[in-house]
Amino acid sequence: MLGGMDTTLTVQEHLASPRGVAAVAAWVRSFPEGSRGALARHLCEELDLRGPRGRPQMGSVQKALRVLEAKGLWRLPEPKGRGSEAWNPRRLDAPVPIAQGVPERVGTIRGLELIEVSTEEDELFRIWNELMLTEHPLRDCRLVGRQLRYLIGSDHGWLGGLGFGSCALRLGSRDEWIGWDEETRKGFRERLINLNRFLIRPSVSCENLASRTLSLGMTRVVSDFADRYGIEPWLVETFVDRERYAGTCFQAGNWVRVGSTKGRGRSAPNRPVKRRKDIYLYPLRPDWRVAMGLPGPAEAVPTVDLAEALKSEHWVEDEFGGADFGHRATERRLVEIVRRKAENPAAPYTQSFDGDRHELKAFYRFIGNEREEITPDTMLAPHRERTVGRMKAEKRVLVIQDSTDLDFSDRLDCNGLGLIGTNQTGAESGGLRMHSALALSEKGLPLGVLSTEFYAPKTGGKQPQDRPIEEKESYRWLKVFQELADMRPALGQTELVCVGDRESDIFELFDLQRRQARSVHLLIRANYNRRLEEEPLKLFDHLEALPVMAQAEVEVPRQRAKKGKPSRPGRVALPARKAKVEVKWGKVTVAPPQWGQTRHLQPVDVYGVEVREPGPPRGAKRLHWRLLTTLPIESRKQALRCVRSYSLRWRIEEWHRLLKTGCGIESHQHHTAERLGRAIAIDTVIGWRVMLLTLLGREVPDLPCELVFSRWECRLLATLQPRVARETMSSDGSKKNLTLGTAYIIIGRLGGALRRSPKEPPGHQTVMRGLMRIHDMALALRLDRDANLVDDHV
Repeated sequence: MLGGMDTTLTVQEHLASPRGVAAVAAWVRSFPEGSRGALARHLCEELDLRGPRGRPQMGSVQKALRVLEAKGLWRLPEPKGRGSEAWNPRRLDAPVPIAQGVPERVGTIRGLELIEVSTEEDELFRIWNELMLTEHPLRDCRLVGRQLRYLIGSDHGWLGGLGFGSCALRLGSRDEWIGWDEETRKGFRERLINLNRFLIRPSVSCENLASRTLSLGMTRVVSDFADRYGIEPWLVETFVDRERYAGTCFQAGNWVRVGSTKGRGRSAPNRPVKRRKDIYLYPLRPDWRVAMGLPGPAEAVPTVDLAEALKSEHWVEDEFGGADFGHRATERRLVEIVRRKAENPAAPYTQSFDGDRHELKAFYRFIGNEREEITPDTMLAPHRERTVGRMKAEKRVLVIQDSTDLDFSDRLDCNGLGLIGTNQTGAESGGLRMHSALALSEKGLPLGVLSTEFYAPKTGGKQPQDRPIEEKESYRWLKVFQELADMRPALGQTELVCVGDRESDIFELFDLQRRQARSVHLLIRANYNRRLEEEPLKLFDHLEALPVMAQAEVEVPRQRAKKGKPSRPGRVALPARKAKVEVKWGKVTVAPPQWGQTRHLQPVDVYGVEVREPGPPRGAKRLHWRLLTTLPIESRKQALRCVRSYSLRWRIEEWHRLLKTGCGIESHQHHTAERLGRAIAIDTVIGWRVMLLTLLGREVPDLPCELVFSRWECRLLATLQPRVARETMSSDGSKKNLTLGTAYIIIGRLGGALRRSPKEPPGHQTVMRGLMRIHDMALALRLDRDANLVDDHV
């Protein structure tokens, strides 16, 4: 309680209460010609509506009176004086002068500072209003509730401004991320403020100015807001119009994107009236959850057993049932589409609905739905939450990042594709690029798909290398890493290692890890022979000069044959093998590249590991890795653990191959890139589950079959066991208990696997084909049972 006022209620709720309505009605009867200002002062005294510093909440009361009058609660006297006219903000008589001589980089701006706008009578207030009315995209300078304004000043002139106000009353995505209930929200919403306005003037072009200004603002706002209003804010929210801006300055500043608005505005009408915007949050106080009495991030995420992902009866609902599209029928339709597709994963969607044209039309309506809420991110959000729960059960999780091209060059009428390559004649191939992050246990079992982004590669020719990293395609690697850093508190004691191939050898990625996310480690294959601090040799030469410190075996996947081209030699097919390698390692300090944006960065300390196969088989490519990692390597055991972890990077390539050749994601016939992304998003999870089933059948064969398959499928597998997998039976010819390993062998045989050595188990695509046959047979068995029951009844 502050000044006797119940702080869990807003001013508007106080006035709408029976006591408030009676107080307004009594005053209007007594003073029918009185001013609204006098009524507001009376209500502040009568209802004890005061802020934390004991000041009457005049502005909030006057606004609440107008809002409630519009809702029909009362009829007030006509406004008098300046308030009777249309809103007319205080502003300058002329535009704000353009800043002169602003340098290209923020580090060389002279006199950069944030200047607080103290009162409405201040000349700075008119300058701030003029900037927002003439140069901000909204052309509006009004703020809501408690307000704080800053001008971005410099010796060159005014560069922009910031404006803070009260937070949005309700935001589904924000409230879910915070985790508060209605009572907690009312009690602590004053601790959450909104960055309502953020302007860098269009005439100012200065690299990283937005990020620096945000940093200055977050440093100032806590103390300035507390000095003015007596309340220390703990969180800041803001909205980013995704059609205009990418939000890179917020992402670079460690703001967390928690979802998007519904487009309904502050008064929450039934239908969207505004464009949807991304919601970003920034914690001003590290222990804000504890201060609100909320569970910590690790407590809020339940641990999920990996075996739960295989339960045939509930897995689709678990992985997709929580998608939020703002329309329950559409959310239920997604679950039904996934269920039908999962029964026949290798077939196109048109064959997944058993000829039911109404179901097929419903699928096309979903894929072509114009709701902005239906994106691959929102479709996969429930699966991502389950994946985080599965990650929490592991001691160490490897998050593998990789990109792959999706060839849609034969879709001549498909809109939104980009250029993914050219052949020797110069013919261009159109398609999409998919950048994904797949979470693995240390044993190599896939825990789920953490991130999948589809984009059309740009075709504007070679871009200048001195662009900011946020403008480069390679920024996607940093973006996923930042998401992992944001996720880290929810994982408790789980150690995160981000793994990438040579494409991820980006100095800015190591710099980001050093500055902001030391709790998430990097394990990257080096692509560049970088300079080292205080070393005469470069990285590759330095590692080569080290003595051999250990030997190990690395499993190398089967090498597929490739037809040679004039520009590239072919290769022969080779079976999977274990490569005997020599391992060296040592700590190095990598210097930043001395060109472009990186020359101002600090060196980074990492460990270098060289893995080299001295004698590869004939026709095989020599295994030779140079790895850079932030994981400490102080012993042979730690070095070999890094080598084993990187050898699992092939899992994501197997997953990509399964999606392309097994799920047929490049065969989809949709006419826009957006629709292709929606369809493929479903396939990514189905492919993940098939991969998990295959690997569990190899790694954990003793799991009970009933964990994965339905009762009818288990009966069918038991019937098929003596016919297709006799080696799994006992020596006396009796059946053993049906396990997942036995089911895996049976399904592999149905998919076309030969009776080969156990060292050559069925692959993912073979298992997928076998699963389709099992489903069809189980359906026939169930239908036959139902037909017999009908005949018996007749």
